Amino acid sequence: MFVETINLKKTTLFMRRVLIAIVSLLFVAASFSCKKVIKKAFPGVDAVIPDVTITVPAIPFVFPTESSLGNYPASFNLDSTVKINTSGVFGASDITSVKVKSITITLTNPDPLNNLQNFEYARLQLTSNTNSTPANITTINFPDVYASTITDTPASSPELISYLGGNQIFYNVFGKLRRVTTKSLTMTVSVKVRIE
Repeated sequence: MFVETINLKKTTLFMRRVLIAIVSLLFVAASFSCKKVIKKAFPGVDAVIPDVTITVPAIPFVFPTESSLGNYPASFNLDSTVKINTSGVFGASDITSVKVKSITITLTNPDPLNNLQNFEYARLQLTSNTNSTPANITTINFPDVYASTITDTPASSPELISYLGGNQIFYNVFGKLRRVTTKSLTMTVSVKVRIE
């Protein structure tokens, strides 16, 4: 009877160790699987970064190179944006990528002599309160025909997730004139991003 008790204790101890090992392995596997499930389950969303309005003064001569049109701040909270677009199911910690999907530039006061046709191109950079290295978002070439709005879909967008960890972004806008403008032009820049 004594030998049976010792064998039963050894068997019980062995079973506990095996059970602990199996539970530990399942826990580790579940941790990795949860991340994969989140990645598979998160559908990705499109979101609009708040618009910025730029006033370009009348420019009576054409410079041979591009000119800075200024630095414009916008507030943006990635975590709130993801939560709003997923009914609170996902947050910023669940995303792996943010890239520009489209950029729209709209003039609010064009006329036949002062419109997007006056510009050869515009270039847009992004910085933020979490990343001060400028990210070149896009260069938009304007056609030499009357236009008050243009939408650009960048062929390749830089990864912006490191720029959107805080709450403040800055657009650096540059442009080159094709012909002079005779009045101030007000333009709105709208940026749509894809969050995955």
